[in-house]
Amino acid sequence: LRLPGQNLSGRFAGTIFDISDAAVPNATIIMTNQKENTIDMTTSNAEGNFVFKALPAGEYEMKVLKPGFAAYRVPQVVLEPGRDVSLTVKLDIGSITDNVDVEYRGQHHAFASEGSTKAPPSTEAAEGSKPMRIRIGGSVEAAKVLTKVQPVYPESAKAAGAQGTVVLHAVVGMDGKLLSLQVLNSQIHPDLARAAVEAVGQWRYQPTLLNGEPVEVDTFITVSFKLLP
Repeated sequence: LRLPGQNLSGRFAGTIFDISDAAVPNATIIMTNQKENTIDMTTSNAEGNFVFKALPAGEYEMKVLKPGFAAYRVPQVVLEPGRDVSLTVKLDIGSITDNVDVEYRGQHHAFASEGSTKAPPSTEAAEGSKPMRIRIGGSVEAAKVLTKVQPVYPESAKAAGAQGTVVLHAVVGMDGKLLSLQVLNSQIHPDLARAAVEAVGQWRYQPTLLNGEPVEVDTFITVSFKLLP
């Protein structure tokens, strides 16, 4: 029951920044009320500000989307009747991904995995102080691969009939080199993991630029080794 003069809406506003504290314009803010099955949307202005002047009171899920940035999510925002709510959002740079297929056609034997196998040692970042690692910003130019070395199918893995996907994680440094390259999945033949690390470790990138300045960014690379009949 709505009484005369009763305000059942709330004002929700905020500002969007990147990790360098620069305002992020043209970000999309989405407010979803699951209970009422409603969606309200707006965009941030040139100063990174946004406002919903009259959202019905209730519980909302908030999402902020901007190309080049990781999606920002707040699972629960509670708006009470007649009350103003404000929020400051800081966006991270989105990670990048790449996929490589390595195929071999010929005679091979079936390979059966025997539990967890130890992955090869990961390459370590250079010693000394490290710049702050970030993931998104107001103006983002994504990293690009400049030099890409194709992994070679190991002869030992062919003979064993070994195949599978190696999942790698690394950081693209400000100089375009990969830092802290490591294998994420242990249930993989160690020779396949070693071959993937040796090749991908030689990749070189044009670094990600945030507002014109190079920054570090996470990358995930999958290398799929397949034996064809």
